[in-house]
Amino acid sequence: MEKNLLTAIDFVASLPMSQQNNIKIHDDQETFAAMKEQLIQRKKLHYRCRQVNDSMCLIAIFGLVLMIIDTEMRLNEIETTVIFIIRPFIGVSTAILVGLVFYYHSLNMRLYAINNHIADWRVTITISAISLILCEALVCAIHPFPYKHKGLSIFTLFNKSAWIQMFLTLPMFARLYLVARSVTLHSPLVNAASSRTIGYLNRVPITISFILRALLQTYPAGSWTCVMIVTLLIATWALRACEAAMWLPKNLVSSQPNESTSTFSSAVWLTIVTFTTVGYGDVTPRTYCGQGVSTITAFFGVFASAVLIAVFTNKIALNRSEQTVLDFVNRINRARAYREKTVRIIQYSFRAWFLKRNGHRYRATFNSLYRLHSALEDAREIKQEQRNAVNGTESLLTLLSDVNDEQKNNDKSLTKVKNRIVRLEEKINGLENKLDIIVNMLSKNSPST
Repeated sequence: MEKNLLTAIDFVASLPMSQQNNIKIHDDQETFAAMKEQLIQRKKLHYRCRQVNDSMCLIAIFGLVLMIIDTEMRLNEIETTVIFIIRPFIGVSTAILVGLVFYYHSLNMRLYAINNHIADWRVTITISAISLILCEALVCAIHPFPYKHKGLSIFTLFNKSAWIQMFLTLPMFARLYLVARSVTLHSPLVNAASSRTIGYLNRVPITISFILRALLQTYPAGSWTCVMIVTLLIATWALRACEAAMWLPKNLVSSQPNESTSTFSSAVWLTIVTFTTVGYGDVTPRTYCGQGVSTITAFFGVFASAVLIAVFTNKIALNRSEQTVLDFVNRINRARAYREKTVRIIQYSFRAWFLKRNGHRYRATFNSLYRLHSALEDAREIKQEQRNAVNGTESLLTLLSDVNDEQKNNDKSLTKVKNRIVRLEEKINGLENKLDIIVNMLSKNSPST
């Protein structure tokens, strides 16, 4: 193979310059054509992934709506023929959704292979990728299956399959992660080639986490309001279904349905109180299922409050220009207040001295001394505030001066390194000249062959 490669190189080198240029132009044209085809293929795959994910999102929401309708009908004991048709539709939509999950990930692997210049997309199939696909398929496959118990009503509280039905119904809300992925795929940061190129050059992957954090940073109020409203609605409906004895049995405290928590308004109040971690205790969950939903709601409420405080603190923080203006105004106000207190100190001192010297009443002298003492205390406080402000400014100036000194030291070190490199180059050139002289001398003194 090496001989063939050397033969090809020798053949190309033996050609005239015009033919070599034609070969180079032909190779460049083939390279540009391959790059163009790769970009077109990547654009088509990205568009196809977006279409498939939108279809998955619509099917998932359709299955959730059918599940809520089925649960409400069974909760209110509405026995119609429709109730036996809904769950088969949920199963069919779930099967289609699971199939689209595998199809979407196959397209995503091909897109990843093109973006990373991998010849065969099957190389991207790893154990972690397979695990992620199987987990996503499992999340999308959870749905209540049609069931019919012999000798038992489907509305019996102590149904043996109550736990199974609960775990096959409430986790269906996890399908809403497809909405976040749809928002990511429709984001301009993903669709624009310039933003993807900038992210690739800066080694910042444009992922779902990055897009959601960017939305939260750009539109904090709207984004977080939508998340909290959706969370409260889901938690309220789940709590109401649990407290109406839909799945799990009651505690031993009460064997009858809790009317105070089975209504929608009471469930909304209990969810809001739990979400804000207030906990008045006027309404409490009585079922195991309701207690579990309340626990999850409380943990999410703590997380939401922490994120909201962080975002609010970031938004109300002043930038450098605003902080400079504010410090300047505060410095002027403190100087004006200090001058006023100084004038009052002189005024009250002279008045107290005059009253005490001329033997006036004790009350007038005491009042002048009290006002003098108050003015002295206020002047000391203002002076301390001025010192603290100066210390803060000095610390910032000290930090800037340290940075400047370090920059100067780095420049000096860089200059020294450059001078050393120049001297080394001069020495190397001198050695090359001496070697050339020695070679010439040896060639002259050598006997001619």
